[in-house]
Amino acid sequence: MKNLLFFSLFPFLSLTLVFGQDVKFTFSVLAYEGEVFYRTNTEKEWSLIEVGTKLDKEDLVKIEKGGYLGLVHQSGKTVPFSKAGTYEISRLHQRMNLEPSVVAQKYAVSYIESVVNPANNAKETTRSVENKTLKMYLPNSVDVFSPEVVLRWKDQEELTDEYEVVFKNMFDEVLMVMDATDTKLWLDFDQEAIASERLLIVSVQKKLHKDIQSSSYGIKHMTPDESAQIEQELKELKLVFAGEESALDKLILASFYEQNNLLADALTCYEYAIELSPEIQAFQNAYDQFVFRNGLGL
Repeated sequence: MKNLLFFSLFPFLSLTLVFGQDVKFTFSVLAYEGEVFYRTNTEKEWSLIEVGTKLDKEDLVKIEKGGYLGLVHQSGKTVPFSKAGTYEISRLHQRMNLEPSVVAQKYAVSYIESVVNPANNAKETTRSVENKTLKMYLPNSVDVFSPEVVLRWKDQEELTDEYEVVFKNMFDEVLMVMDATDTKLWLDFDQEAIASERLLIVSVQKKLHKDIQSSSYGIKHMTPDESAQIEQELKELKLVFAGEESALDKLILASFYEQNNLLADALTCYEYAIELSPEIQAFQNAYDQFVFRNGLGL
């Protein structure tokens, strides 16, 4: 039993050590693309950067033309680099001048851990096993914290079509039907037709072939009482970002929602990250990894 307890706590302990008080580095890599290298003060050779690479004050990073590097500081602040050149970590650290944030560190490391060890972070989710042409990127039922989220689905047919997203209440009464010309829809919970509903049953169907439809998924918008604890931690996290959130910030927010089992909110953060930096394939890759490890769209 003691051994079991130790191993169940091991992932948490490893995350604590990454950004704990005894930490000996100032930055860690959240995302990269292209040829990006780093060199420590004890090595003469350049090494390839990877997600999770730890960078000390004495280290250098080198970004080749067309490369991209996204770092997170001990404070939780994120820094993107897309210009080729060599950078001193010590100079970058001096510009930060911020105290470490435990909350930001926690979810930055959770994100890194999910990328570095995807098998350890794969989740068993309750989902439909029906062979459907249309499949939404949702578990069978999901809580939602945010006032607006993205609903995304996969169309197994090669040619996409126009779609209808149908919202019903728990009594199978249709509340609202929304048209979509792409395989996603932004859902605003303040819309009059659904604002007072505790639980929504949602499905998507072909507009011209209504017999081609997805399974039904339950979406429950959290009440203020249910979301109070999440709200408090989220406020602390957003204080670190202090302003307009970058694509890298959205990765950390996605990790926050994923760790709180708010998968629709997490997916929405990945959608935002891609919109903010559409030219960086690393964010699309992060989105795809999230979908895979959570068994969405299966």
